[in-house]
Amino acid sequence: MTPLKPAAIRIGKNDSGNRTGYVYVDLHSDEEVEKCLKKNKDYIGGRYIEVFRVDASGGKGKKEKKDKEIDRNFTRELKEDEEEEDVSESGRLFIRNLPYTCTEEEITQLFSKHGPLSEMLFPIDNLTKKPKGFAFVTYMIPENAVTALAQLDGHIFQGRMLHLLPSTLKKEKTDSSDAAGPGSSTYKRQKDAKTKASSSSSHNWNTLFLGTSAVADAIAEKYNTTKSQVLDHESKGSLAVRMALGETQIVQETRQFLLDNGVSLDSFSQAAAARSPTVILVKNLPAGVTASELEDLFSPHGSLGRVLLPPSGLTAIIELLEPTEAKRAFTRLAYSKFHHIPLYLEWAPVGVFLAAKPEPVVQKEDATTEEKKKDDDEEEEEEEEESAPGSTLFIKNLNFITTQEKLQETFSKCGKITSCTVSQKKDKTGKVLSMGYGFVQYQSAEAAQKALKKLQHCSLDDHQLELKISERATRSTEGSRKKRQGEKKQTGSKILVRNVPFQATVREIRELFCTFGELKTVRLPKKAAGSGNHRGFGFIDFLTKQDAKKAFAALCHSTHLYGRRLVLEWADAEETVETLRRKTAEHFHVANKKQRNAEVLEGINDAMETGDGED
Repeated sequence: MTPLKPAAIRIGKNDSGNRTGYVYVDLHSDEEVEKCLKKNKDYIGGRYIEVFRVDASGGKGKKEKKDKEIDRNFTRELKEDEEEEDVSESGRLFIRNLPYTCTEEEITQLFSKHGPLSEMLFPIDNLTKKPKGFAFVTYMIPENAVTALAQLDGHIFQGRMLHLLPSTLKKEKTDSSDAAGPGSSTYKRQKDAKTKASSSSSHNWNTLFLGTSAVADAIAEKYNTTKSQVLDHESKGSLAVRMALGETQIVQETRQFLLDNGVSLDSFSQAAAARSPTVILVKNLPAGVTASELEDLFSPHGSLGRVLLPPSGLTAIIELLEPTEAKRAFTRLAYSKFHHIPLYLEWAPVGVFLAAKPEPVVQKEDATTEEKKKDDDEEEEEEEEESAPGSTLFIKNLNFITTQEKLQETFSKCGKITSCTVSQKKDKTGKVLSMGYGFVQYQSAEAAQKALKKLQHCSLDDHQLELKISERATRSTEGSRKKRQGEKKQTGSKILVRNVPFQATVREIRELFCTFGELKTVRLPKKAAGSGNHRGFGFIDFLTKQDAKKAFAALCHSTHLYGRRLVLEWADAEETVETLRRKTAEHFHVANKKQRNAEVLEGINDAMETGDGED
């Protein structure tokens, strides 16, 4: 109440001596009462307070009892445009009376015991960033929601009794109430609503994908020309090749900008990877958009962290500090109009940022590139050390109570450990149990041999361990995925190009690749039927390996020709169409030979059976 000086302060308590949440403040004058009333909706200890004037007759006390009765027998009052959902169909529950100290993870853990959750909405206050006391959960299987409603309604959770109710849904407006304007229809509105609803649960497109119109806008703005001149099909050169080269240049600039700002590009290549709850990819942005415009667009929905907008301005990365605010921003802004263009939003993969805080890049391009090269070299050395044969030990006869930490502590005496795992499984109750064996991987095979000699038959938790060298690859899936794209190394100056559009000609392919260096040959193998169409792939041979490497690095990420993404691989120097035909022919000849041998054996068996019958 500072700077006011109340005459008395009384904290209300019930019959059992517990606080009711009401405090009575006696003031000296009406002026002080008016000043005190201005503190309504203020905050104390993270919770907002309500201030009322109470008359001397104690009318507020009656209101207090009335409020308690309403809270105890809570009944939801539905609005005119709302209706209660059927839990057995929607699988969605409304949870109220949650403690203000609980977290989203704790609620998820409580409700996931009855089945897997597809969505969790945990609203927080915009000012204090603390929970509001209610949440929404949606189950993948609606029957699990029915079970949770029956078992958890009235359940005591962190000292408070949970109250579960079916969620509400806004009634669909009839077609007559919707004034269908020109160009709009019920089908289109339903399709837009369905697309927006499914936007948060699918991986819809390539991360670096750029629309043709957006590419033309960016090129026109960069070279200070008009979009019509960029898309002029009568000018020199192929329009499709021109757009492909423009897209390639923009993608390269975008990649370099993201690398300079501490973004892991490897995380984008994993379609099945887990998604971040706070980082959003914003695509299909119009050319010329600024970072301040994006901040103004997203800041009303929550507190922003990092906002990365590449020079082309076509794809941005927005980080929000709270997962609940990120979900709200995603739901409200997905497919909404921004500069007359719908926004395409997608959740970024986990680990999209290499560092917790972005490091500013100011006139230190050379230093950052050198550091980047050092990091790449260190990663390559680590991968080589991890993949060293004979560096993994298989440990048998582990005690079921032995933990990974204790196992690592025992084996770390013999050398530096890359990974240490105890194989586990879940029993019928869902409890995780040890399987009695594990794997320890060292950085070098020498350390593994040393451990094999020193720790063979050693005692750990009263169990004698048995060790042997394992050939099992214990590297993480992320490490193997990183190498997936670079499995085939450059062997020469020839590139194999797949997914070539059938309307593309040799001249257009030559025009696209000659930008990066002088070409030796360009071949698009044709179909044997003599129709004149090529088979959808081709071979590009450069004069030098350096030019081939430059073209491969530029075009392998996201270059589209006639709407189809080109897929590049390094071709073997000796592999020509003739060798491919010979290998195919040999494969079928071997198969036919095996088939003939099988038929001969069947004939001999039949003859022997008929001979036995006659005897």
